[in-house]
Amino acid sequence: LRWKTRSSYLNFLENADTQQTGLARVLVIRIGRLGDTILATPVIEALQRSFGADVLIDFVTSPGASAFILGLDERVHRVFAVSHRRVPWRIHSVKREIEQRSRENPYDLMINLECGDECDDFIKFVHCHQFCGRPLIEPMHRRDRHCVDTEKTIYADLLGVEATDAAETSLQLDLDPQPLPVPLSEDYIVINPGFSGLQRKAYRCHRAWPEAHWVELIELLERDTGIPVLINGTSDEEQHFSSLLQVPGTHSLFGSSLQQLATALTHARCLVSVDTGTMHLAAALCTPVVALFGPGNPLLTGPYSRHVSHRILTSGVDCQPCVGTAEQKTCNFNRCMSELEPEQVFHAIQQTGQC
Repeated sequence: LRWKTRSSYLNFLENADTQQTGLARVLVIRIGRLGDTILATPVIEALQRSFGADVLIDFVTSPGASAFILGLDERVHRVFAVSHRRVPWRIHSVKREIEQRSRENPYDLMINLECGDECDDFIKFVHCHQFCGRPLIEPMHRRDRHCVDTEKTIYADLLGVEATDAAETSLQLDLDPQPLPVPLSEDYIVINPGFSGLQRKAYRCHRAWPEAHWVELIELLERDTGIPVLINGTSDEEQHFSSLLQVPGTHSLFGSSLQQLATALTHARCLVSVDTGTMHLAAALCTPVVALFGPGNPLLTGPYSRHVSHRILTSGVDCQPCVGTAEQKTCNFNRCMSELEPEQVFHAIQQTGQC
């Protein structure tokens, strides 16, 4: 490693020319759910702005949706899907592969976007010429700053403030269009009522918008616009939201593949969603978003794009947002979601422009 201590790392940043050229290979570490992964994609734009479109970017992320979506992105060279982050390197096959590949061909730069200490040991085992992030520098979250802007503080001094500030969430997918219940040329809306943890036993659905509200919204769309509505969710969620499919003008995307969902979002008029990874996926695909927030803090985890039209809706109750507080754990009735009216969401859809 080029730096063994935080002080030597900061001295490098102080004297570095951030407009570097000739950078060949970069390893980015961000292991999380789909939404976390998409919120990390501004680093791709920042790297390309700073070092050119030919920079080779490898990504360490979670198995499943995160690894799959990055594997489709034309800007990403290789994806390493790492589960069980705390498993020692000597018995973790993917970690050993990363170590071996980096020994044979060291990375020019490694960027650790993790805020926790689970990936601090990458600095010990992965061979690289430059390193950025924990444990040499620790990002500090603030309730009034988007989590993407917090991640940007990790690499802004190295990649350049101008290149970093301009970067947004984005995906450039090598995607074969998938068949949908409606023609791709037809105007339609996608709604996403579910979220991770919905089917978990004894799980408090703090992010859930009442099912009756979804039904009323779809009825408003059918009555006033006639626009078809595609309802997205996992196969396990279909039974939970079965009443939505009984409303005229609806079509099921339950159990669809991630490729089908990406196709649907790419051609949709807009997405209406609770706070979940599908919301970030739509924004990264340049699809307008109407996002329904309850206990979550949209300043921290809302859609991150300046050029994609998005509306964040809240009911405005005095206890909002409460995520991560004792009040959230003792809340017996989600007023923040229940008092967000379908008419308000319907008007936001009407006002949402095209990308």
